[in-house]
Amino acid sequence: MSSVTILIPTRNRPGPLARALESLAALDVPADLSVDVLVVDNAADGTAADVVAAASLPFAARCLREPRPGVSSARNAGVAAATGDIVAFVDDDCAADPGWLAAQVAALRTTGADGSFGPRVAEIDGTAPPGADFFLDTYSRDLGAPAGGDVSDQHAYLPLPGAAFVKARCLAGPAPFDPRLDNIGGEDVLLFRQLVEAGRRFVWAPDAKMVEFIPPARLDAGFILRRRYLSGQHRCIVPMMLEPPRRGEMLEHMAKGAVAAAAMAPVALAGRMGGTWPTRSTGLLMSGLGKLSWWRTKGSSLYGSGHR
Repeated sequence: MSSVTILIPTRNRPGPLARALESLAALDVPADLSVDVLVVDNAADGTAADVVAAASLPFAARCLREPRPGVSSARNAGVAAATGDIVAFVDDDCAADPGWLAAQVAALRTTGADGSFGPRVAEIDGTAPPGADFFLDTYSRDLGAPAGGDVSDQHAYLPLPGAAFVKARCLAGPAPFDPRLDNIGGEDVLLFRQLVEAGRRFVWAPDAKMVEFIPPARLDAGFILRRRYLSGQHRCIVPMMLEPPRRGEMLEHMAKGAVAAAAMAPVALAGRMGGTWPTRSTGLLMSGLGKLSWWRTKGSSLYGSGHR
């Protein structure tokens, strides 16, 4: 494993994309590692090429157009064009810690694992709205596992931004990210589940830190609750998209959703009558409702045509 392609899908975010590329320019890259950057522009007007051309990077960078909107489509186009032995994922609203890539490559090399993951730390991008600290916690993810620790059994909670995979073992198919999930997300959770069931092994790299900048528009209660609803849907959608579908698992999640909805609805409504939706109970209610109506994905878009 001597080469890495850093893959960045983007859509109408020139400022954040420039910041992401700037963070890559500061990476501590091992001397025996060849690195290139591939930006996949998922916008119809194709403005990302100018941002890539203006970036000052110590390694090769190119831009690829994928006009079909959707997070799966953009990532699949990038994976197909990636030339590195390792494919490392960075979102356009993220910034890599200088030691991120070296930590991921070291984890893969020393453990022989197929994929490596690290902490995702959320920061507010701009002025924080009231109550933002609580909402911000929903975006951060740190499993607290030791360096090289096996986290395969936590595949449902692993963050894709910052992750690195051995391409030949994890991303060899024509469409590793399922295009049916272009608009509602969950494509990463599905892929991780499929890979683990195929015998692939994931490890944790605590020094592979990735910062995700959250705009204020994503820190309001409405967006967070919509996200929680989709998260509940994903719990049932993923087992039903496996081969063969896991109907028993889906029904178990629906049962848990029914219990959560029944328990949290009175608490959430009582809070609303007092003037505001209580965050925790309303979030659990929305997640439960998502599990109970997992097949109703029309209008649930956060990505692709519903990109925000």
